[in-house]
Amino acid sequence: MIRHALAEGWLLLRQRAGVSLILALALAVPISLAGLGVSFYRWLSPMAGLSHQGSTVAVLLHPQLDSGQRDRWIQEQTTAHPGWEIIQVSPSDLAERLTQWFPYLDDLVASGETAMPPLIEIVTAEPEGVSILQGRREVLAIGPLTSIDQILGRVARRLAIIAAIVSAMLLAGSVLLAAVWVHLELYRHSAEITIMRLVGATEHTIRGPFIFAVAVPGLVAGVLSIIATLATAASVSRMTEALGLAPLDVSPQVLALQVTAAFLLPVVSALLTLARHASDGLDG
Repeated sequence: MIRHALAEGWLLLRQRAGVSLILALALAVPISLAGLGVSFYRWLSPMAGLSHQGSTVAVLLHPQLDSGQRDRWIQEQTTAHPGWEIIQVSPSDLAERLTQWFPYLDDLVASGETAMPPLIEIVTAEPEGVSILQGRREVLAIGPLTSIDQILGRVARRLAIIAAIVSAMLLAGSVLLAAVWVHLELYRHSAEITIMRLVGATEHTIRGPFIFAVAVPGLVAGVLSIIATLATAASVSRMTEALGLAPLDVSPQVLALQVTAAFLLPVVSALLTLARHASDGLDG
């Protein structure tokens, strides 16, 4: 029975070699793009995590605050905002930063003639919330409230969500394509299937050649999808490495899933279509 299925299935493939190859290519494209989408999602995941990373906001306090008043004010803010981690910057560290940022202040800072205003750093996951301190008499100035890391993380998270949605849509399109492919092939051979049933052929004998005829193009589609995925990932990796980013890596699990999907989608579609055809034949 297996030998008969292979022989008849190979005959079907030879009769429809060109169309089967075209359909295999059409199936390989969405599966390859879905694999790239999954890889792109995995590549963006570490950057997407930056959106939840704490950001540091510099707050310059009024120089007239003495150490006791400053400590009490910091304690009040720590109690009022438990999500904030407040770090006091020492005058020596502040002087070093100022001379690095503004070299022309080196002589003024070294002379010690100018009192350094107290500087604190607030580490928080929501830097925009620090704006509540704006206008307080103890606060002289507030640094930038936007974090480059958080902006990058939000953009990466949105791109990752888009990649996941597109991958799901492409896989759904692959399922539909495989179903239409199998349905057309079985419709073309419907008369032969009916005759085989009339002469008493078993369902296994009838289904075997068609399962083989759709499984082989499915495997071809899987191989083609792997080649396309690796080639595209290599091209993208060259661009990302030129920008100083990590290369787009395609894991072996993703490649295995592509081959599995390319093989199973047409086979399962063929089994379902053959079962429905058999049910319709019995009902008739």
